[in-house]
Amino acid sequence: MDEFASARLVGAVRRGLAEAGIATAAPRATGALLPLAAKRRYLSEVAAAHGLLPLARAGSVLREMAADPAVAALSLASAPAELLERWRRLERFTHSRHHVVVRHSDSGQLALKHAGPPGTPPDPAEDAVVLGVLVALLGVIGVRDLTVAVGPDEVVVFTGDEFVAAPLVVGSGLWLFTWSGTTPREPVVAAADQSDAVTEVRRLVAADLGKRWSLDEIAAVVGTSKRTLQRGLREAGGFQELVGAARTEAAAALLLAGGHPLSTVGFACGYADQPHFTRDFTRRTAMSPATYRQSFSP
Repeated sequence: MDEFASARLVGAVRRGLAEAGIATAAPRATGALLPLAAKRRYLSEVAAAHGLLPLARAGSVLREMAADPAVAALSLASAPAELLERWRRLERFTHSRHHVVVRHSDSGQLALKHAGPPGTPPDPAEDAVVLGVLVALLGVIGVRDLTVAVGPDEVVVFTGDEFVAAPLVVGSGLWLFTWSGTTPREPVVAAADQSDAVTEVRRLVAADLGKRWSLDEIAAVVGTSKRTLQRGLREAGGFQELVGAARTEAAAALLLAGGHPLSTVGFACGYADQPHFTRDFTRRTAMSPATYRQSFSP
């Protein structure tokens, strides 16, 4: 099975591990899709080499991914229960074979189980990654004094804004979240770093998504040579990938804002026509524009 969730999780994990000084060779995805077996093999290899703690901590990178459409949608939740509702809805739309199940819910407390189909539960590495992502998202929405216990004996692994112990191998998918409240927060925004040419290209593209730039033209505006710009863009995935990502981010924002016809959103974001909008947006997010709006609009 190819899963959008697999590709997104592996991308976040690889970036989080890199920030912790752990270099890994992640499997290559096709657009938003990645074979489930490839994801499981990658996570298992990381766990065997480095343990479960780096996998859980890797979820913290989501705090910096405000421009990602799915992260932005999840981050709009105002309380843990709403975040979980959005997460479970995302699981359905991404056709995830693993699901977070509520065992118990109370004011300031959630008991969850990360489960899968009969006979094929998530393995401890997958549990650690999803736990880390949920912990990071709870921090993004302003949850205070979060404590997380894992396993049937409820061993505390997260407290004081950090993982203090590795998630357990036995009972790794049984989680107890407790907190004191949720603090209203400023809207999450992407980091503004315009120190290099590629970042400046992103800014220029995002400012006018309908403009068809030539590399000569954009190199002149940025103030660098075409060859230097090409090299930088190649390292960033290529110019078309940069443009596609900028369009998807802008379209997702307009869809979440609501009120705009889909044709207006597609036109404003620079797509050639409605089929192009639907096809490219779906390839990058695993949801059609209409489904994305219905699922995540406030």
